[in-house]
Amino acid sequence: MRLRKGKLIPREDGKRVEEFVGLAATGTDSLSVARMLAPPGWVGPVRQPEFDEVVIVLKGELTLGVDGKRQRIAEGELGLAPKGRRVVLRNDGQGACDYYSVCAPAFQPELAHEEQPVKEEEENSVTVQVTHAQGKRFGKPLRLLAETFLERLELTGCELSISLVGDHAIRRLNRTWRKKDKATDVLSFPAGDLPKGTPGPKPLGDVVISLDTAKRQAKEYERTLEAELARYLAHGLLHLLGHDHERPKDAQKMARAEERLLGESGMVGDAVGPRARKLMT
Repeated sequence: MRLRKGKLIPREDGKRVEEFVGLAATGTDSLSVARMLAPPGWVGPVRQPEFDEVVIVLKGELTLGVDGKRQRIAEGELGLAPKGRRVVLRNDGQGACDYYSVCAPAFQPELAHEEQPVKEEEENSVTVQVTHAQGKRFGKPLRLLAETFLERLELTGCELSISLVGDHAIRRLNRTWRKKDKATDVLSFPAGDLPKGTPGPKPLGDVVISLDTAKRQAKEYERTLEAELARYLAHGLLHLLGHDHERPKDAQKMARAEERLLGESGMVGDAVGPRARKLMT
């Protein structure tokens, strides 16, 4: 019988698969024939199949890896991926690769024995900008502390920006963005949502800390300057993640989150007072 149209096989990797003969299209288990369109940069899963596979390249170029050895199959050429061997197909070319795949016996997922890819944990990226004349020595400790906070929050693949400034700079930002003409301790500027599928780290936003305010508050409450800066960083980071303290219930939740990061009460916990903290436990 003439087979003018095959059955499209749904995939999530951007590759188009149209099976003309096989279990999905015709119920044939001895042989499968499918036409593939692999986009540039496509990499198939590593597998050790229980079937032989012949690839026939119609257009473009296909890279065939067998037991770690790679060969490029050019337009008009054929390649063989023997059963029982460690096989991977990929498109390393600049354009799409149009090819036929013939498997005997027919392709079946349970016979492909695809290896599950090891998901690499994406690293976080933290940058610290110091504009305060006396703040240079705090740049690296703030970065390391931010990385620790992100780990405690179990966040990966995130991008965070921290600025250490003086009262004059943070007052200007406070006036511009919050209509409050005064210096403050810390400001948070969350990043907007990127379109789904955008590559690269997920931007969290910017935390701006006043070193001048931190010095005054540390002296007033008899804390080290490092501890005061840690409180501001934890507070600002949690704001970037959507925490707030306008309502009592939200304040209690944010206070608990600050305490998990700092190992002690933070800015919100101190503000709500001992009685409210007791209710949180």
